[in-house]
Amino acid sequence: MKIQVIVVGWHYTDYSGESNLIDGLIEFKNENEFVDVFYSCHREPPKEVKENFDWKLFPNLGMADGGFQQAIDFLDIEDDTICLFFQDDVIIKNWEYVNICLELLDSNYKFIGNCMNYPTSFNPFGIEKASGKQFADFTKDETKHLFDRELQIKTLRTSFFCTKYKYLKDIHGFEPIWVEPIQDKDGNWHTEGHKGIGGIGNLIIILFAYKINRVYGSNAITYLSNRYLDSDFMYECARGQIDENNPPTE
Repeated sequence: MKIQVIVVGWHYTDYSGESNLIDGLIEFKNENEFVDVFYSCHREPPKEVKENFDWKLFPNLGMADGGFQQAIDFLDIEDDTICLFFQDDVIIKNWEYVNICLELLDSNYKFIGNCMNYPTSFNPFGIEKASGKQFADFTKDETKHLFDRELQIKTLRTSFFCTKYKYLKDIHGFEPIWVEPIQDKDGNWHTEGHKGIGGIGNLIIILFAYKINRVYGSNAITYLSNRYLDSDFMYECARGQIDENNPPTE
C-alpha cells in the first residue's frame, strides 16, 4: 500500500496560530515507510515544512483546488495510491481517521470527506452572474462533455478528502478556475470581478463534485461525520478561522 498526502500550503497554521497538522504529518510519515507527504505551496513555506517534507512553490492560482491540481500534475502517482488531500488550516483530533478512510474505500466508496456538505441541484448551463458565462464554460476542455445535464448532486468539501488516485484520474482531476485571489486593504479576500471569494470558490467545489456524481453516482461520496465542518477526527477552519455558527466539538 502507498499513501500520498498532499497539502495546499497557505495558512500553515490553524486559527490559534499553530498547526498540529504539521506535527502529526511529521510523525505519520516517519512512522510509516509507505507514506509520502507533499506540500503544494501557494506562498513561501515555514522552516518546519521545508525541513520535513517534499514541497514546491507554485503560482497562487486556482485557490485550494488549483494547488491540488498543480501537485498531481507535478507528482508521479500510481493508480492504486491512496491520496489524502488537506487544506492546511484543519485541526486534527484523532489520526484514526486514516484507518476509517481505508475501510470505507474497501467498502466501495470512492471519495470520503470529513464532514457532511449540503447537496444541491446544479445546472451546468446556468449563468455565473459576474461573468455572464455558463457554468460549463469554466470547465476543462477534456471534461466539458460531462457537464451535459442538470443533476441533484452530493457535494464534497475539499478541506479534507480521501480517494484512490485512479478515481481522481478517471474524472480528470480537479476543476480549478485559474484566477488569483486578492486581499484588499480591509483584509477581505476576493477575485477580480467578484465581491467575495466564496462565489468562485464554491463554483470550483461544485464543478468537482458534479464530475464525481456524473461519473460514479452520488453513492460514491461519503463522510466521516454528519456535522458541518466537524467530525470526531478533525475540524475544518474557514480560511483559518473557526466558524462561530459551527464550532468544533471536543
